[in-house]
Amino acid sequence: MSKTNTIGFSYKVEHITLQGFDDTLQVTNSFVTTDVIEQINQKLKDKNFKVDERSLHIKYVADQLYIDGFALEIQEPKTVGFLSGR
Repeated sequence: MSKTNTIGFSYKVEHITLQGFDDTLQVTNSFVTTDVIEQINQKLKDKNFKVDERSLHIKYVADQLYIDGFALEIQEPKTVGFLSGR
C-alpha cells in the first residue's frame, strides 16, 4: 500500500452569498456543486493535487460560502508489464 500526500484547502466560492428570503430563512443563488469542485481541481492541478470529495465541509463566513477540505496528491497508476521472449 502506497502513502499519499495530502493538503488542506479553503475555497471562497465567488458570488455565492446568503440573502434574506423571509424573516427566518436565508438562501443563496443556485449553483452546481460539481462545477465548483472542478474550479478547485483546476487551481490545484499545478500542484499535482485533486479534491477528496469525501472530506468537503461547507461553511458560511459573513454570509459568504466557503468550501473546506483536503486534496490528495495525484499518483500515476503503476503498471506491471511482462516481457515474453518468443
